[in-house]
Amino acid sequence: MSATGSYNFQLAKWLDEKLKPLSLNTYSITDIFTFADEITNMKFNESDLLVSYDVTLLFTNVPLDETIIIIADKAFTDDWFNKQHGLIITRSDLTELLQLATKRQPL
Repeated sequence: MSATGSYNFQLAKWLDEKLKPLSLNTYSITDIFTFADEITNMKFNESDLLVSYDVTLLFTNVPLDETIIIIADKAFTDDWFNKQHGLIITRSDLTELLQLATKRQPL
């Protein structure tokens, strides 16, 4: 179900923008075009097997409370969240915002 236009859509969008850097690493690919570019430039042996997993539908199985705690812990390591974005909020404020954006979705 799309949450576009719901009371917390803009909050979720804002949080996604601010927290996205925490999820990026050398193993992340942001879109299908980047993936296509990367595999085009790779060298494979004939015996290699390339496997791609689409995990989009697995997000319903993510333990939300634990995930929120992990995100808040990571965001407040060395006060990264506030320093990165010029904000002054607490870890508990961020936790509450994440709960509002994820657990309190309208039906």
